Amino acid sequence: MAREFVSPANCPYYAKAELLADYLQTNLPSFRVHKITQHPDKWEQWLHDICETNGWEHRQCPIIWRELLDRGGKGQLLGGLNDFLEYVQQYYGITSMMLSEEMLHIAEENLQTYLEIVKEDEEIKSLIKPMQIWITSASVPICYHLIPLLANGEVFGMTTEISIHLLDTDQFKEILHGIVMEAEDMCLFLALRCSPATLVCISCWKYAKGGDCFANWELGLQDCICTL
Repeated sequence: MAREFVSPANCPYYAKAELLADYLQTNLPSFRVHKITQHPDKWEQWLHDICETNGWEHRQCPIIWRELLDRGGKGQLLGGLNDFLEYVQQYYGITSMMLSEEMLHIAEENLQTYLEIVKEDEEIKSLIKPMQIWITSASVPICYHLIPLLANGEVFGMTTEISIHLLDTDQFKEILHGIVMEAEDMCLFLALRCSPATLVCISCWKYAKGGDCFANWELGLQDCICTL
């Protein structure tokens, strides 16, 4: 069972939760953690979207949930820092004694590290023009096995970077996000990005990851690919 931790990079409560989670993951074989940091400016919108998608009520940082099966599957909201501390105390008899000063210091380090990683990623991406690959009906199980075949270098060559987009109808959105998470965990060398997209009508496509709007995808009228 995986625990998902998501927070703005500068949240001191996340700093306390992540260190405790790292300790548990190191010492408990069945305890798995996946941590995601968001830019502080994008946090509120991201939180609103994830809560709306899953029917949750949560307004604090961090947000923590459990996924009962694979990553990207059905999630059960655990809550924020206090809920996590209570959960760990109840099930494992462990607590955290981190002081506020240390929490603030780690939060500052987390934000600085996040900004450096984002800057580095943007510089690398600006130098690379990957081949764009779209997979339709991407919710079918075979897609999970198709992605590593496309990204292993045997199909397009070992020097060709690719960007994979998964396309299906809106009802399969959760499945697409799950496939993206699994693909990211594979650490495929040639796959620079794997992102889900949903078909909203015959002439409008939604591109579900990233911040850009791409107009006119050879469909005419006012077809566009945009963020959800």
